[in-house]
Amino acid sequence: MSDTSKERVLQILETYLPLIGGAEFHLHYLTQNLIAQGYQVEIVTGQTDGPVEHQDICPVHRLPHAVGRRAAPYVGLWLIRFMILFRRFDLIHVHHSSFLAFVAVIAGRLTGRPVVLTLHGLGALDSSVGRCPIRTLYRRVSLRGATRIIATSDELLAVALRFVPPERVVEVTNGVDTTQFAPATPRDFEGVASHLRLVTLRRLNPKNGVQFVIDALAAAGPRLAAQLRIVGDGPLRPAIEAAVAAHRLGDRVRFEGFLSHRQVTPLLDACDVALFLSTAESTSLAALECMAKGCLVVCSNAGAFPRFIRDGETGFIVPLFIEGQSDYDAPPHLEPWQATRVAETLMAIQAMPPAQLRRMAERAREEVRTRFDWSAITARTIAEVYHHPSVRVRHHPSVQDTAKS
Repeated sequence: MSDTSKERVLQILETYLPLIGGAEFHLHYLTQNLIAQGYQVEIVTGQTDGPVEHQDICPVHRLPHAVGRRAAPYVGLWLIRFMILFRRFDLIHVHHSSFLAFVAVIAGRLTGRPVVLTLHGLGALDSSVGRCPIRTLYRRVSLRGATRIIATSDELLAVALRFVPPERVVEVTNGVDTTQFAPATPRDFEGVASHLRLVTLRRLNPKNGVQFVIDALAAAGPRLAAQLRIVGDGPLRPAIEAAVAAHRLGDRVRFEGFLSHRQVTPLLDACDVALFLSTAESTSLAALECMAKGCLVVCSNAGAFPRFIRDGETGFIVPLFIEGQSDYDAPPHLEPWQATRVAETLMAIQAMPPAQLRRMAERAREEVRTRFDWSAITARTIAEVYHHPSVRVRHHPSVQDTAKS
């Protein structure tokens, strides 16, 4: 329909801001752009903590008992919640093929509301589901029950096609706010030869591979003049701190802890290279933000990295794993040959002429601006999903509308 101001969309995600992650920021920016297009949006999440930096940009229903294995006994409660709540919305958009998606597709069928499902990796990829029967059930029911599915990478597209026919799936990547993540000043990379400024921006979970960066610094030793800033926190932090101490890298590694987006943007202006050595990844939002900021990205060949980074042209891809595949079961350390490959890549960057690095950073930023800006991603989501004939977003009379009439 042409009057989007009457279209009401309910977004659903188990976790949301202030918890920092790709899916959480994906939802934040998608919602922001949908509101700018005239949509009325609300969010349901099991993240009961309120916002820190990001003020809620729309009504956010923070409800308990939505995350992890403990959520399963509350399926009846959530079904009732959703059946009541769905009556006020024209379209339901759920993220991750996990518990809330499982309940949402059932509630959607019972209330006659279309349910769109976006796959981000967790709960969809085989390595994140494993042999757990309940996760397997969530994935199968949510994918088969969704009206239309958005895959954020080729790998996730392949997963979706195992459950539904091609006409029910569309691939739409993550996006980035290229205005917010613009370089404060033009990059020159003149100081790289003498001192390489490195950064990682990840939750400290095994699959994100921050521990592998320490392996690479240890392999490089004094041959690499570099300083690393680790932005993020998580369960792997004690192990990473122990590895830093064991390799005597304390004077070269700085733990920044959790930083808000507002704090991250100026930090990136003071960094040359961002490392993403993940074993599992869809279209990494953090990597796109670093590219938009003018940082050079060094990444693994896992997941979707080879899809949006051209090795030697818009970044550096280090062949560490099986190309294009993701594995949530990450090892604690790289093998020596893998750590050496990363170290050699960083030393090669340090030896490159600054002009060559500038051209690469400019190409990467232009790639993000043209392919991954949120305005383009939102336009595709609306055209290819929300307004797709199978979804048929319609204005359903809500309780409030009925009361007004």
